[in-house]
Amino acid sequence: MSDSSLMCIKLPHLADELIWRIIAKTDPKTAGRCRSLSRGWNFKLCTPLFLNEHFRENKDCNRSVITGIGYPPNDENSIWFVRAFLDSGHQVQFDVPVDINQYGFYALIGSDYGNVCLRISMGGLNSHLLIWNPLTRKRRYARDEASTHAGHALSLYAFGFLHDTVEYRIIHAYKKFYSQTTLSWSLYTSFERDWTHSGTFETSVQKIGPKYVINEGVFYWIGWAGPNLADADSIVTFNLLQRMFHEAVIPVQVKSDYHALTNFNDGVGFVTYHNIGFTRQVMVWQLKSDWDSNLNWEKMSRVSGFGIPYTPSLFVGKDIILVLEARSGHGCSNDSEAIDVILSRLRYMEGRRENLVYRTWHDHVNVKTITLHSEGLFMV
Repeated sequence: MSDSSLMCIKLPHLADELIWRIIAKTDPKTAGRCRSLSRGWNFKLCTPLFLNEHFRENKDCNRSVITGIGYPPNDENSIWFVRAFLDSGHQVQFDVPVDINQYGFYALIGSDYGNVCLRISMGGLNSHLLIWNPLTRKRRYARDEASTHAGHALSLYAFGFLHDTVEYRIIHAYKKFYSQTTLSWSLYTSFERDWTHSGTFETSVQKIGPKYVINEGVFYWIGWAGPNLADADSIVTFNLLQRMFHEAVIPVQVKSDYHALTNFNDGVGFVTYHNIGFTRQVMVWQLKSDWDSNLNWEKMSRVSGFGIPYTPSLFVGKDIILVLEARSGHGCSNDSEAIDVILSRLRYMEGRRENLVYRTWHDHVNVKTITLHSEGLFMV
């Protein structure tokens, strides 16, 4: 037995407010486990104030990219998902808790505050929306409004939380024909758990989306017009709190060969890309709303010397996350086609690229979506 004796030191008392702030800075898994300490702490760590503070502290940690893979020609429907962390490229499972049959598909609508929203179809039967937190495994279902507009020229969804609240909303927008000037919409709220609001919006564009960005409770889409619906004409927004659409014309000096929306510097960025001869240039414009619901355009970043593919891409900090598709085969009728999908990080300030994920499908598939996901404890 040792001659040394153990010394007991009385730890100073920590106020609940200090403990609360410490837990707010821990990773979501650790904060979730702390809920089991007592009923009192379970209550404190489930309040809207804590959930918002915790997400703000951790939204840039453990970010991952969810890539949807599926069969052509539809632009949204996926069969498989690949999820990988941005910092390490480590792949993690994205097991949707609902199985589909051989005729079904998943459509990943979006991710916000740690929750994802998917449209799930069982081959045209029993389609519904799933709102799901992959970390806490909690889920909720909503009626599929798009099932009644299957034959429409435009039928799309967007999902997001009200700014600084724990309430989320889903909008469904649709038009029977591209030539129509009236865009109809309906809105689902998690508080009422139903599609309780609807309306119309007079627009000058023929098509919006299908990709969108959400920032501080406002959805952003690109509005398209022209003979082939290929001309970026305006930015269409929808305010979740006000339940109102707005439309802002894209300035002529901003338009380019390629246009996309992305989250950028805690705001919304409008990406343009010129490819003329040997000259390549990517420009990011920061979009800021004014009090008249118009948009102010500010040049934020310009990089020359490289191009971006027409597959989905994301701007994350000083990196561009790209998804590349490569087809291989010997051209013989008996040879099966293989599709290589590469998820890469392009450090455009350094001119350096590194691969995060490399996967091969022995089938004819396409990349459908690429979605940035941050873990959170928000409940559905």
